[in-house]
Amino acid sequence: MFEIPVYDLSEMLNNYHKITYNHYNFFANKDMLSFHPIYQSCNNILFVMEKNDILGSIIESIIVLSFKNGKVEQTISYKLKNKISQIIFFDEEKFTLTGYTITSTSTKVSEIRIYSVDLAKKEESLLFSFIMEFSEENENKDMLIPSTTHVLALNERYIMLINNCENFKDKFVLIIDLYNKSEFYLDAFITDNHYICEISFAEIKKFKNRNYLFIKTGRISSDEKRYYFNLGEDIINKIETLLIIPCEELIQDLISGVMPALSKYIIDKVEYSETLSFLNYGKPNYGFFYSIKSHSLYIDSPFIPYVKENFLTKRTDIFTYNLETKKRAFIGSLPFPSEKIRPVYIEENRYFLLYRPFHTYLLPIKNFFIKHYIGTNEISFFELPINIPYKEQIEEFYLLKNCSIFVTVNPEEKYTYIYLNDNELIRKISYMEEFFSLIVNSETEELNAIIIYPRFLIKHDS
Repeated sequence: MFEIPVYDLSEMLNNYHKITYNHYNFFANKDMLSFHPIYQSCNNILFVMEKNDILGSIIESIIVLSFKNGKVEQTISYKLKNKISQIIFFDEEKFTLTGYTITSTSTKVSEIRIYSVDLAKKEESLLFSFIMEFSEENENKDMLIPSTTHVLALNERYIMLINNCENFKDKFVLIIDLYNKSEFYLDAFITDNHYICEISFAEIKKFKNRNYLFIKTGRISSDEKRYYFNLGEDIINKIETLLIIPCEELIQDLISGVMPALSKYIIDKVEYSETLSFLNYGKPNYGFFYSIKSHSLYIDSPFIPYVKENFLTKRTDIFTYNLETKKRAFIGSLPFPSEKIRPVYIEENRYFLLYRPFHTYLLPIKNFFIKHYIGTNEISFFELPINIPYKEQIEEFYLLKNCSIFVTVNPEEKYTYIYLNDNELIRKISYMEEFFSLIVNSETEELNAIIIYPRFLIKHDS
């Protein structure tokens, strides 16, 4: 009989009680913590335990599980000594982390501190600090925490800071060399009186061992922009851009003394009547929501999909940008708002959306999905090899090389069910208290293990 290892992290967190989402969300208690993964590969999964307050989250502890041949080879649990709000880099070979925190040191200035954490040696060190000056003095310094400052690790050595907070005197883009303790300032201009400091989204992804920085600019969300446009109201920040920056190319330009023009990294731009956004994408055998990749740094394909919605025509165009050729291609157009088109799936150079039928609870058969091919508008049905119990609804599925995993939910009882192959129940979990991660080998597309973890915790003595 085929078996998949299931590891329950509640067993190693025996100093804590599990609490529900409602308890965590509606009751103020300084000892309540959230627990979730932030990084995942086929070899490691990294969890953080965070304490939240009005000033943002602070990471209290870190847990890393390392896998070999489908089994947990090593577990590292570490309680941080310094206040770190976010981890931005994880070296899987050295088991070292880079993280940062932002604090107001006075009513006039705020400080970004970048730390290195050696999990193996259980050591921490301050790598770099940077002072930012407020635009005006404020009596309540704690209210000026610059949550809109983006701190990104281009690689282990170089860190990018993008400050777009209105509270600060200067808006800047800064590259920090952590080895030499040197700084490089970039020209923040992109195009048409539009600057990268108007950033709304940024993340680092890796393709073929090369890091790429994905950025969206535009201060207003797509639904807000559509709303104001339909009302005929004017807005100040009309422009949006999407940029993909090869990190190594940017670093080499700086080292050689060339000031990079950010405009050359624009893959698309829109004005007031349109909006842009990157799309999630996946393989058809990797699930409905593709959450298996949600904490991974790696992307599978050079083709990056994105959408451009036109408020006048009420249609959304779908494009791909090729990381290798640096060219874009039109896939097709759909009469939907842009937020309704995600994710997009790739199958033999064809792109499609995957829908659940409406009102699935009324249907006698609940194990099929609708495949909508973009461009041709061809429709087909995708049937899953599982009989779903009456009160459950299919949530995710993964048709992997060594097994199939099906995830259902029972909204009435608030439980998630994880099934292996044909209706073999692996685990029943309360989704108000727990969640799961699948450890998949990206090269073989085989499932190695399932991790069950508590979502919210409180200390026993609290």
